Amino acid sequence: MMMMMRNIVVLCLFCLIIFVAMYLLSKYINEKTDTRVILSGEGADEIMQGYIYFHKAPSPAEADTESLRLCRDLYMYDVLRGDRSTAAWG
Repeated sequence: MMMMMRNIVVLCLFCLIIFVAMYLLSKYINEKTDTRVILSGEGADEIMQGYIYFHKAPSPAEADTESLRLCRDLYMYDVLRGDRSTAAWG
């Protein structure tokens, strides 16, 4: 149980670091440039099967199924974090 809790804390800390970094980068871009669209790369690992566990997929079809599942759920996790962290700066 303790190991599980430690992993959750690390995961949440990682998410917080990414959120703050995107927030500060968006603030800088808004204040110092006239840029209005930023491409962050969110979703690249899901689309290109970049996560390490894809190398151990039982078959290419199962890897594709997992990739599609991740892409369908992306709006609830990574993209949501990116949207919220950048939205404050227009």
